[in-house]
Amino acid sequence: MRYLAPLIVALAALTYRNGPDFLVTGAIFIGVLLFLVVFHEIGHFTVAKLCGIKVLEFGVGIPPKAFGISRGETEYTINWLPLGGFVKMLGEEDPSDARSFAAQSAWKRLAVLAAGPGMNAALPILLLTAALMIPHQVTITDVVIVDVAPESPAASAGVQIGDIIQVAQGKEILNSNTLHGAIQTRLGTDMTWIVLRGQDRLEVRIPEVRTAPPSGQGATGTTLTNARVTVASVALGSTADALGLRAGDLFLRVRGSMVLEEGAAALLIAASLDEDRSVPVRVEVLRNGSYLELAFRPALVELSGYTVNVRPKASESATLFEAVPGAFRQLGDILVTFRNEIGRMISGSTGLELAGPVGIAQITGEAFKAGLAPLITWAALLSINLAVVNILPLPALDGGRITFVLLELLRGGRKIAPEKERVVHLAGFGMLMLAILLVTANDIQRLLSGGNVFG
Repeated sequence: MRYLAPLIVALAALTYRNGPDFLVTGAIFIGVLLFLVVFHEIGHFTVAKLCGIKVLEFGVGIPPKAFGISRGETEYTINWLPLGGFVKMLGEEDPSDARSFAAQSAWKRLAVLAAGPGMNAALPILLLTAALMIPHQVTITDVVIVDVAPESPAASAGVQIGDIIQVAQGKEILNSNTLHGAIQTRLGTDMTWIVLRGQDRLEVRIPEVRTAPPSGQGATGTTLTNARVTVASVALGSTADALGLRAGDLFLRVRGSMVLEEGAAALLIAASLDEDRSVPVRVEVLRNGSYLELAFRPALVELSGYTVNVRPKASESATLFEAVPGAFRQLGDILVTFRNEIGRMISGSTGLELAGPVGIAQITGEAFKAGLAPLITWAALLSINLAVVNILPLPALDGGRITFVLLELLRGGRKIAPEKERVVHLAGFGMLMLAILLVTANDIQRLLSGGNVFG
């Protein structure tokens, strides 16, 4: 119920910005969130039943009730607003009945309260396993270094412009996203790369990947580009020939933009000339392992007279026996990255960036467009975030209620008066709603200005 108003605002803003097509993405967003919340509530429900607590209702969605089925002492309901779920236990504040929640020992109440976040913490293993097993398209590129900052870790390691990073800390680098993930898990420590330099494969050791790099340099001090378009042939006398392109050249960038599809180089050059014909357009290529900069002069009308080969995408899927350990490794990398980001925020090397329901819905839409496997992976990340947020000692959340039970244990079993606890949770709920609305307002402003949570 606590997320109802922000979610409605989120869907309205996204529909306004993206048109009716977003209604489909909005439905996916609601479905993902509903799945995660219901899974969370299953944790509370299961442990409550195991502890002998009487569960009056298990609800999917927010009332009013659409229909319900009674099984034993519990009513299972489907409600009209598909924006959450709940478990209603007997006597959550009244211990007069022996089977009420409030009448249970502190340890049983702790178990029930922790079970929701615990389920959200366990769910990512299942989701990541499924994502790895589902056949999915992967864009494989050469990850090429186009700049190395002086006195950076990469410079100290002897990394050079034109190097192609093939392996990082034992992980095969399929594209720059793979490399970025590997770097994030090694902040503050050394890491090993295997790079292709010309025809030679070299191992380089990056010393102490930086947690607080200078602005614009990144953790290792390198600027990277993805490259997958290679010149196949060049016609004599053509504008491509005049530019200096040669068969075998690997397109890197055109005026700082990556060339990832056939025809992208010509389109980028045309757009640059439309903006300013007085400035030559810089075209970066890798030729026989050497980095080159070519200048497309304004006198040349368009880039033509060449053909290209585009590295095909690959389809990947893992067996169950490969996916399970892979999911644990992936979860480990996520948690290490999360820890590193928290450390960077505490040290002040990076700011706190928050996304509300609008931002989360927008990312969900991007994941949905990318395919089923990315959507499931994003759901796993959301589940981890739900687990972490809910276990924090914040009023109105599971962690806040757990805190009161822990205080009871420290007080030798003396409970804090229910009316006092209720006031704290009510005040916390109000502050939580205010925070969500402020973040949502920032998301909407960014969305309506044409931006997104990715920058």
